[in-house]
Amino acid sequence: MRVAFFVGNDVTSHLIVNQAFPRILEAGHTPYLCYTRQRPAPRAEPELRELFHYERGLLDGCVYPYLDSLPAPLHGTFLSPAGIARLHRGAVVVRSVEDVNSPEFVASLAADGVGVGFSVRCYQKFRLPLIAHFSPEAGAEPLFANLHPGILPQYRGVLTFARSMLHGEAEAGFTLHRVDEDWDAGEILATCTRPLDYGLSVLENMWAQVDPAVDLLLAAVDEAAALGRWTGRPQQAELAGYYSHLDRSDLERMSRAGIDLMRPQSVLAKLVGSFTPADSPEGLRLGGILTGLTSRRPGMAPALG
Repeated sequence: MRVAFFVGNDVTSHLIVNQAFPRILEAGHTPYLCYTRQRPAPRAEPELRELFHYERGLLDGCVYPYLDSLPAPLHGTFLSPAGIARLHRGAVVVRSVEDVNSPEFVASLAADGVGVGFSVRCYQKFRLPLIAHFSPEAGAEPLFANLHPGILPQYRGVLTFARSMLHGEAEAGFTLHRVDEDWDAGEILATCTRPLDYGLSVLENMWAQVDPAVDLLLAAVDEAAALGRWTGRPQQAELAGYYSHLDRSDLERMSRAGIDLMRPQSVLAKLVGSFTPADSPEGLRLGGILTGLTSRRPGMAPALG
């Protein structure tokens, strides 16, 4: 079975994909990594621009260029998209996709026989021709699902872990739901939740749920392969809440509550620990590069531990 993953350029989505791909390959499937990029919003609040820099900018602008400059992919670690393509040549297809809805791209999925799709924090809006492509037959529900970081239907939209913490929720989680033309509104396939740790940042709480999020994806892959369909349940519209980006008042409330969007040092440690072997020369080198790039930014320690 050929399975497309529409993946954003943030750390969380790449942790999920790197963890899922080996198990998908072991099951005999061919994953397509359709790599998309979200651009920074120039008028976003400073805290959100800083989050973008650490969560997305360092991965694309530093970590992956460094890894791709090495003679061969590192073993026993997570990989860049190019590293995945090199290590699993012929078993994984990696594409950088500017517009997932372009007729040429949709036609390429059809030509390759890609019949199942997942969005993992891809911020492009999916349109009907692409969605319809994943219908196994005319009139059937598409085998196309979104791994949404938030409990649905209460937490549709963006930065929902931050919203959950602002609301004092006891738990948060990921929801796998069928993609339709509305944001985060398709029928729910499965949900995983865990308690929130208010001693951690928003980003760290998301990372703490990578394992169960991966399990949601793998279970859906297995079900599609075995049954050719998914069983879901409609969302309760009366419970729905949609959240856009945090504004100044939201950020000030978070500050008063002692909630951090992210902690720079934890991001650097996560990047080094995930993409290079422990105590390796490559890890020391990457840590030094990251520290040099960020040491003058607010909240940074003098050096990466």
